[in-house]
Amino acid sequence: MADTVIHFLDSISAKAFWFSATVFLIVNGAAIAAFVLSRSRRLVDEWTPRLLAADAVLLTTGLGVPLLSGLARIGIHALAALFGGGAAPVR
Repeated sequence: MADTVIHFLDSISAKAFWFSATVFLIVNGAAIAAFVLSRSRRLVDEWTPRLLAADAVLLTTGLGVPLLSGLARIGIHALAALFGGGAAPVR
């Protein structure tokens, strides 16, 4: 049971990281392309707060989900050891 949950957490954290990293690169690449091609200061002023908000969400998701997943895996191993499931090494 614990192995299934740990495998699920590993897959979710990897998918969240790669999705966030990919979307981060796409969003920022599109923004840089739009800013360079248009050379409009108004476009930069208008879209920078939205771009920063999107970057903050993507960075939080890309780094927070794997961190929480790792903490949950440590907790699962601790509970398994506590209730007689054996002290399996943390991977």
